[in-house]
Amino acid sequence: MNSDCRQSGSALIAVLCLIFTAGMLITAVAAMSQYNTVSLAAHTALQRSFYINEGCASRIQWLIEADRTLYATAILGDMDYSDYAEDRYLADGVIHQLDYYGTPVEFVIYDAASGYDFSAQNYLNSLEWMKVGFERDTEWTDRLTQFGNRIGDYIDSDDDLAVDGMEYGEYEELGREPLPRNAAIQFREELFYLPDAVELLPPDSDGRLTLYRLIPPENTSDLSGTPSLFSASPLLLMNYCNLTEEEAGKVMEALELWRRERIQLSDQLDTLLLNSLNSLSRQESGSYTVVIRPPQESKRPSRRLVFSFTASGIGGPADGTMHYLEWLWF
Repeated sequence: MNSDCRQSGSALIAVLCLIFTAGMLITAVAAMSQYNTVSLAAHTALQRSFYINEGCASRIQWLIEADRTLYATAILGDMDYSDYAEDRYLADGVIHQLDYYGTPVEFVIYDAASGYDFSAQNYLNSLEWMKVGFERDTEWTDRLTQFGNRIGDYIDSDDDLAVDGMEYGEYEELGREPLPRNAAIQFREELFYLPDAVELLPPDSDGRLTLYRLIPPENTSDLSGTPSLFSASPLLLMNYCNLTEEEAGKVMEALELWRRERIQLSDQLDTLLLNSLNSLSRQESGSYTVVIRPPQESKRPSRRLVFSFTASGIGGPADGTMHYLEWLWF
């Protein structure tokens, strides 16, 4: 009898272990299935976002080209959008709406010739512009001079150290070897490698150095020239237009109303302040930066696309080819 009880007990324990093991396996399979479902949903949403953004990018390029073909060049900020039966697509920072096969998106067009030009040929001029109006702030001007010396060491081919500059040894101490490049800067994000670059001209909300102008790849159009008014920062307004901080604030508010409500700058600013803005460009260069994102009222994740390109026939053969300068996903 005792033997039978022991055998039954052993069998029961074995069955319970088997049931427990099966339960654990089922739980693991269910957990893996749930994890894969969530991962697949996230991946599907991401791919859908890529598809929408890329499709919108192609359509926006076509709209810009069509606008350039149909209409004469306009003075940006002075045009009355209500005079046209259809929307216009200019590099003036105005917020546009687009329905991409049932998905609403929002996009903004800027001129790619924006911000301070820190290419090898023009960085010293840009640093001098940044000093305008701040001559008494010796700390600011000294930092800009030091920054210029470090850029010079970064791009020159010798090992001679400028005053407060940086050559291979200084970069090695920071763990940034094999810098410096010892050649012309090829893309503006290289400036992240230089101390003070972020503090002097900080990144925007997307982490991009939009206060520095894009450095276009070889065999594409040059982006030299006066910065665009419609992507100007308060500092750039103070430097180029000789405005006070208060006046720059008024202009920034006017630009925001122009972007959102399309109220012309001439209806917002007095004549004297408006004329001072002529130091910045109000013409299109033919190169564009476009930001695509969900509408602000949308509950969709704020994933966005930023791309820059030079329109057909600008800086190259008029063969309809888009010369890309930048293409970033966020």
